[in-house]
Amino acid sequence: MISSHDQFTSNSSHPASAKSADAPRSLTREARLSWIGSKLAQLIDIEDARLDALHHRMWMRILQSGLEPAAPRNEIDQLAIHILAVATLADDVAAKDGSQAAMAAVMQASGKTLEPLLAEKFLHLASTPIFWRALRSDVAAA
Repeated sequence: MISSHDQFTSNSSHPASAKSADAPRSLTREARLSWIGSKLAQLIDIEDARLDALHHRMWMRILQSGLEPAAPRNEIDQLAIHILAVATLADDVAAKDGSQAAMAAVMQASGKTLEPLLAEKFLHLASTPIFWRALRSDVAAA
């Protein structure tokens, strides 16, 4: 049986049991986007009842990536789109050029292609090294 966590980690040619218990596993892009999005969602002023709907819409948008973008269904879906825009930019730039470049890219895009409040919340969140360490390990999926 595969644990639910394994579906969010990168596949390897080695079975999970053959990996060292201390070796960090890389998260999939989808899991990283979801984790960043979840952290941002927790920082904005949204009622708990709507938070579940927001997480659902973010996952639906993540799973639909690569398909033709669908128009937002409602306010929650629009918020999911904005949050994932921040998460996607940060993840893409961090993967290529590192965390400092990701933060610079978000700062530069704030007010242009990214919602300024979400960019500000991300920059606050990402200003700690623990954020980037968690994102690179299986801790983020927990």
